[in-house]
Amino acid sequence: MIRTSYRFADELDLKAMGRSRGSLVSNLFLVSLPLCAVVSAVVYVVSRSIVAAGLISGGLLVASAVSNVRFFKEYKRRQRLCEDPQSVEVFEVEASRVIDVEHLGSNGPALCFITGGEALLLVGQWLLEQQSFPSMTFRLSRWSDTKKPIRIESAGAEIIPEPSNVQLRGNYKMSDVELFDASAETLQQDMDRALGRNAV
Repeated sequence: MIRTSYRFADELDLKAMGRSRGSLVSNLFLVSLPLCAVVSAVVYVVSRSIVAAGLISGGLLVASAVSNVRFFKEYKRRQRLCEDPQSVEVFEVEASRVIDVEHLGSNGPALCFITGGEALLLVGQWLLEQQSFPSMTFRLSRWSDTKKPIRIESAGAEIIPEPSNVQLRGNYKMSDVELFDASAETLQQDMDRALGRNAV
């Protein structure tokens, strides 16, 4: 069984988004600047060029500043969305089978949860950050607007997924979370139909 619903975003959602992030100022002064200083010193020792050391460390500092500004801008936007009762989409899953799907390159792992004629396909390195997962019963939350997963709350024991010959294909159009009609016996064909480029 897979049930979907919507809810307000909460502090746990924002905390999951901001994992290991401090504030913009602290990130720049306590992380970026010291790192750039170390890189600058190493480049100078190797090249004996102040110009090269300055350009490389300056480029790193600018890249870090841009990344931090983008993150905190998105974080503030998400805080405002906490007032929207449909800002987070929730999947409540009680699976009968969990199948390990062969992923493409570095976009794995890929897991397919089969239940009552439906399948929930989860793909990506973000799965490695989830605790006590995979499990047969869990709740997955994702942002309604971007469809990006936020977190998984497992309600059962961690299990080992079934190995299979099912694989993701290069012509699939998919996000990190895909829900489609499927059965374990015809999973490859069901994925081809639902996720292939010609899928409606």
